[in-house]
Amino acid sequence: MKKTIFAIIAILVIVIAGVLFYVFSNLDAIVKAAIEQHGSDAVKTSVQVEEVAIALTDGAATINGLTVANPEGFSLPHAFSLGVIEVDINLEKTNKALIAIDEINIAEPRIFYEINAQRQSSLNILKDNLGAGADASSGTSAEGGSSTDAAPIKLDIARFELKDASLHAKIVPLKDKTYDLELPAMVLTNLSGTPEQISSQVLDKLIDHAKKEIQKQGLDQELADLKAKAQQQIDEERAKLEQMSDDRLDEEKQKVEDKLKNLLGR
Repeated sequence: MKKTIFAIIAILVIVIAGVLFYVFSNLDAIVKAAIEQHGSDAVKTSVQVEEVAIALTDGAATINGLTVANPEGFSLPHAFSLGVIEVDINLEKTNKALIAIDEINIAEPRIFYEINAQRQSSLNILKDNLGAGADASSGTSAEGGSSTDAAPIKLDIARFELKDASLHAKIVPLKDKTYDLELPAMVLTNLSGTPEQISSQVLDKLIDHAKKEIQKQGLDQELADLKAKAQQQIDEERAKLEQMSDDRLDEEKQKVEDKLKNLLGR
């Protein structure tokens, strides 16, 4: 009997060891697949990752080549093409309910900001999608009750930095006007919430960041020029109408004068 129990225990140890070996040897691929699946679900468009490298003992992770596709209705293929993402995890503070991150650094990202013919912004649509995901993950139903028993994972991020970023903006209502700009570094601190909530916060700041740079490069001037041209066309049309009225009035006056001359001449 004892031999049987020991044999069962030995088999369980071997199975568990095999599972752990599989998980740790394939952890990078598992995390890559999780990012692509959950990221795509959150933004409701395709999220792809080239490579993930995780060093658990060091509490470090590197994500290379993460891209986020644009929503439907936009001509640019991507909303984001992030170069290298480095994550420094605080293992001491991390537990089942909380992932504590000391720092996230994103180097050389490419950001694509497009406003389509319907005056919709690609980045705003992604932010709205994330907001919808954040509401769903909060576990609150429409009636105010809890829709799920499991509390969502929380993140605490001490510092988030986006640096050496390039921005390609396309404004379709301005005859496909494009801008290629370099963005100043963006640093955010003490972020806390669900992954969807934090992503929405970061995206909100990034949109404001991008808008300010576009405005600096003359978008406001472009809009002012368009308004001036439109006003000029209106003024020209008004002048034509006034001229037509003056000409018609002159014609009527001439007719009256001719009648008077005929009457007086009799």
